[in-house]
Amino acid sequence: MSEEYEYRHEVEELEQRSATAARLFDVRRIIGGLFVIYGIIVVIAGFTASEADVRKASGININLWTGWCMLGVGLLFLLWMKLRPLSAPRTAPPPESRPGADQG
Repeated sequence: MSEEYEYRHEVEELEQRSATAARLFDVRRIIGGLFVIYGIIVVIAGFTASEADVRKASGININLWTGWCMLGVGLLFLLWMKLRPLSAPRTAPPPESRPGADQG
């Protein structure tokens, strides 16, 4: 019984590590983080845009609008990750052998 307990304990520990690794490498975190970083950079570029740049875009500060949109998309990805975290993949329980099942 002791060996079975140790085996189950090791399996549970590996499942926890797998879940932690899955959360760490969640694609939503990477995409959201990149959108937030680039959004901040583009918003700063929008605040520092010259009048000539704004005139080129028909009077619309494209960098400012694009930066705010990128920042919003990135925050939505991070919010999605926070509200719906990844769960650990479940392993199927081993099939139990029934007495007489091997007889044929």
